[in-house]
Amino acid sequence: MNNNGNFNIPYVDNVFYKLDQTARVAELMARECYKIYENSDKPILELDEFKILSHIMDDPNLSQSDISKLVYKGKAHVGKILNELEKNNYIKRELSTRKNMVIKQTILTDRGKDIYFYTDKKFAELNQNIKKMFSEAELQTLKDLLDKLRESMLRNNKISF
Repeated sequence: MNNNGNFNIPYVDNVFYKLDQTARVAELMARECYKIYENSDKPILELDEFKILSHIMDDPNLSQSDISKLVYKGKAHVGKILNELEKNNYIKRELSTRKNMVIKQTILTDRGKDIYFYTDKKFAELNQNIKKMFSEAELQTLKDLLDKLRESMLRNNKISF
């Protein structure tokens, strides 16, 4: 019991611990999904590749630095993945300018779009059980709350990538 007469909540009952557990399970599920298709005739994207292509699909004007901030990975790590995606002809990068700076703009190729949508379909199949457990409204509320929490944590703790 603390000075206020309240019991201390153990860390394992803390919202941040529960979020961490949930995120780890979700990532393990995604990585297991990748393993199923890794050596098949029609492979899917690895999780980091899928995340990066998803952001590029959302905003093709993102720089490598922008992407690294969105996926919370180092710029060099993102660069390595982009190089691999380009090598596999999933993306092409063209020089462009933004705010008087030269940047590489990333464009999905038709092959990149095909594997992106195929991977998205496979991950959607993986998530069918979750959609059975929650209504669309509950899922939207959960996503909104997670966005709010993340943005608040980033802002209040001056976290940057």
